[in-house]
Amino acid sequence: MTFILFYHYNFLLNLLSFAEMLVRLFFLLHIVSIQCFFSAAQDLSDENQKVSQQLLNNFDPINIIGVYPNPATDYIIIEIKRPGYHNIRFALTSMIGNEIEITSEQLGEDKFRIGLIGYPAGFYFLVIQDDLLQFKKAFRFLIK
Repeated sequence: MTFILFYHYNFLLNLLSFAEMLVRLFFLLHIVSIQCFFSAAQDLSDENQKVSQQLLNNFDPINIIGVYPNPATDYIIIEIKRPGYHNIRFALTSMIGNEIEITSEQLGEDKFRIGLIGYPAGFYFLVIQDDLLQFKKAFRFLIK
């Protein structure tokens, strides 16, 4: 009987040691997985910073173009705040696509005026383009 009790006691001690080893292994694996996660997150963050910097380095200067007043009566003013435009052209079209002949007057280095006297009231599109820089943008405005 004593032998059986001793055997069960040793078996329970071995079982507890095995369970303790499993718990330690679980915590060790858990800590390693957390470290791997943070390491991967840091690598991803570093990669995102590199990509962001490349995008900033390759980004063209911002085109800031103002067309006012809107609605217009006698004229519209166009302000272009970006250096580098050399051959700016303007085109005016009606809402149904008819091109309207216009002449622009340069008021300064980055400011132009287009007269609208005599044009019927309605919505129009002003297209601003520079073929050399491959830039083209349309603005909608209203003539009263």
